[in-house]
Amino acid sequence: MLPVNSESLNQSDLLRLDAFLHSPACGREAMGLSRAHGFLTAAASGPEQLEPGEWLRLVFDEPVFENGEQAENMLGLAMRLYQEIETTLESAGSYRPVLDFVRDAGGVAVDATAWCQGYFSGMSLCRELWSMHSGGELSRLLAPIFELARYRSAALDDFHRRLCDELPGTAESVYRYWRAQENTSAF
Repeated sequence: MLPVNSESLNQSDLLRLDAFLHSPACGREAMGLSRAHGFLTAAASGPEQLEPGEWLRLVFDEPVFENGEQAENMLGLAMRLYQEIETTLESAGSYRPVLDFVRDAGGVAVDATAWCQGYFSGMSLCRELWSMHSGGELSRLLAPIFELARYRSAALDDFHRRLCDELPGTAESVYRYWRAQENTSAF
């Protein structure tokens, strides 16, 4: 379990983390904030408790920090993001995904593509367990994420918006599914 830091991330924290993830200091495969949020959501809600070392390197892709202070700051923001995701998944109705915004014909719209890609990457951390449970209830719970992953920015419409609105409940339901599996020793 990560050390507890009860201070919630604010908009400034999220923007700093996103800017760093998109900076030359991170590798080409570093995740943007929305993708990292989906990735960490799957990691936090999945079948096994993961250590930070199992996911931090994937979020940043071999970062080169200017100094120890920057390393502590950026890694600390990522760990706080994970903690915040985990805490909100535990508390029904609290989870909110961090999604991208794109311009479409109607103005600005929410785009969940990167979040979904991140979620699928997070699932791959425990691929065997996710696969063992594919089908049935878990597949039904994951259906909105699979539907959203098929959309591209040019196809944003009412159905897409409805699926985006369902994401918080979907993520919380998947989290509860895996916690119930732990309690019944169904692994």
